[in-house]
Amino acid sequence: SMASMVCFPFKKERIDVVLKNVRIAAKHSRISVVLLVAAGKNETYEGIEKEIPAIEQENGKKIILKVQERVGRLRPGKGDGMNSALKIFHDYRPELQRLHFYDADIESFSPLWISKAEDSADLEYDLVRHYFPRSSTDAQITWQVTRVGFSLLWPHKNIAHIQQPLGGELLMSRRAVKVFLDSREVMERSDWGIDTMYTFAAVKSGLSINEIYVPQGKLHALYGGLRDLKTMLIECFDAVQTIKKESIDTNSVHHVQAGEAVPVEVREKIGYDIEKSLELLRENWTTEQETLLKLFPDRIASGLISARNFPKWGFMDEAAWVDAYRVLLDNFDKDNEDWCELLFKLWVSRVIHYTMRHVLRGYDAALSELNAMVRNVQLSSGKRFIQKRRELVKSSPLTGQPPSPTTSYLSATSEEQIGAGLGLGETPPFHSSIPSV
Repeated sequence: SMASMVCFPFKKERIDVVLKNVRIAAKHSRISVVLLVAAGKNETYEGIEKEIPAIEQENGKKIILKVQERVGRLRPGKGDGMNSALKIFHDYRPELQRLHFYDADIESFSPLWISKAEDSADLEYDLVRHYFPRSSTDAQITWQVTRVGFSLLWPHKNIAHIQQPLGGELLMSRRAVKVFLDSREVMERSDWGIDTMYTFAAVKSGLSINEIYVPQGKLHALYGGLRDLKTMLIECFDAVQTIKKESIDTNSVHHVQAGEAVPVEVREKIGYDIEKSLELLRENWTTEQETLLKLFPDRIASGLISARNFPKWGFMDEAAWVDAYRVLLDNFDKDNEDWCELLFKLWVSRVIHYTMRHVLRGYDAALSELNAMVRNVQLSSGKRFIQKRRELVKSSPLTGQPPSPTTSYLSATSEEQIGAGLGLGETPPFHSSIPSV
């Protein structure tokens, strides 16, 4: 049977949790090598290094411990760790066909995570992504930044429908690893933006994707205030902004396993410290930020300014966030500290609005609100693409014919190149046989 490698990237972690996970992977019959990629040499590194010989003896499997290389050109971080693993996997033994990634700090890791992914890989999916139930206040970069961004830019492509586009738990076939190693966008991305780029490159290159459901969820340590997530927010938004003009010309196979009942510990968990986070709207203001706010619709600008004196969030509903998002896509500059702080404050006000307005109504109401937000963005953005395409078809001198019934909005051309390059030459896959209504 095909042999696989499991990689755990890590920084500072609880050594006992990491070792437990390494043992689970090393014991698994499908796994022949476990690779640990460290951000640097620290206590965690030394604690793991001491235990490796014992774990190798127990299972007769190879355990490799390496410090990540400098691969990309942005802040050295998670991207360098994962891309270092791609290179090690590629240059290791050619009979290794699959590479799994799991965060090292997952407290709920089990052999099932590996087995389920291997089952999908046996069906020859190129990329298998784990997704799991998450607390309603968790995943607010995934929902508000990545899913909203993908839905604005490519409402009609699989990328807009990927459940957890920032997930770090996945299985790559050798073919997927090669696609990523050959992608400039992926290899440059040394920071938190790496997951965005794996998702984008996979969809753009037409890899088949299966999302598998892990019912026990991913229990890991809680965040403090939202300030802890600022760097991740900036890098994940920057990743979307970097690819906003890219076209996606394929609509490859993408299947999602059905979800199941959400465990009580996930339903009842609060993902961030709300009290601490309210203060973030008052901190670190500059006159430059006030000037930049003039680029935004007035209700957003005046709302954020009023939150300086007393926590206010009512202005940042779903529609306001999408308006703010469009302004940010056009103007945000991640090398400018005032832009970074302003993006952060806008996002904090959005997360607090969602928390106070929807999380209060209970888990199911909150989750269905997040899903509705993403659907609404896909709907309004999709309609803009259709409208734009109709205008282009009307004004096109090339054809005296009315659009054929097989022309769907999957072949639209975008508004001012946002989510660009959906050129009219593209044949819409899967939809060509559906007559237009």
